[in-house]
Amino acid sequence: MKFQQMTVIGVGLIGGSLARAAREKGLVARVVGAGRSRENLEKALSLGVVDRIETDHREAVRGSDLVVVCTPVQAAVDIVRNILPAMEQNAVLTDVGSVKGPFVRAIEEMDLDTIRFVGGHPIAGTEHSGVEASFSTLYENHRTILTPTASSSPEAVEALKALWEGVGAHVDIIEPERHDRILADISHLPHLVAYALVNMALDGGGVPYAAGGFRDFTRIASSNPEMWRDISLDNREALLDSLTAFEETLADLRRAVEVRDGEALETAYRRAKKGRDDWLREKGWS
Repeated sequence: MKFQQMTVIGVGLIGGSLARAAREKGLVARVVGAGRSRENLEKALSLGVVDRIETDHREAVRGSDLVVVCTPVQAAVDIVRNILPAMEQNAVLTDVGSVKGPFVRAIEEMDLDTIRFVGGHPIAGTEHSGVEASFSTLYENHRTILTPTASSSPEAVEALKALWEGVGAHVDIIEPERHDRILADISHLPHLVAYALVNMALDGGGVPYAAGGFRDFTRIASSNPEMWRDISLDNREALLDSLTAFEETLADLRRAVEVRDGEALETAYRRAKKGRDDWLREKGWS
């Protein structure tokens, strides 16, 4: 399915990269960029990421058969509530947020009428942000998760699946709460740990002596602090569960160090190394 007009609300790294890729692949005929910052929108227009810009979200969605909200979760809820009356009948509505349960519930409690909503989350990105950081190959060989519910339109799910596959992503269908726990384990907790480790090293005065290993491990601590503050709170329950599991795993390693149990340490290290090496091979990164 080719969409005639896609509105991207929040034209940054994620929204901008989707717009670039969808245009290049011929998956959309026109792209409207919307957001609060006129300066950022002008930049998106000058870079050729979008065809038209609007600071009024309702004006931005008029005539669009696809609307993609690319903002933090709490802002996205308010945005959807505002644009629903202006959206075209039977338009597809989706998002790219990394927390799905609370967002999906909030949207499905609204009067969607004929609007076909399906939650989405492309698992791709860099530590950089802004439309100038966007690029059309961001989603290639990455996963995008769609989180439909019993209320979702099967046609909308298939249309979004085709869109994401068209820009190079592998699409998985997962229920919202399961998505949130998975992302807590593989993304939200690692960011929290990276921030904590850098702060610990700063307190201990060791950062000037750090080298490549520290740089690689803590790369994501250069991510946007405001965005990750919101994600941590939006996914609070799943993140707390993930933290509990991590603390238990770390406690096992601590005990092994305390009692000089080299066998237990090596077994844990070997399991982790094999798991990571296998994952790298599957991704084609080894």
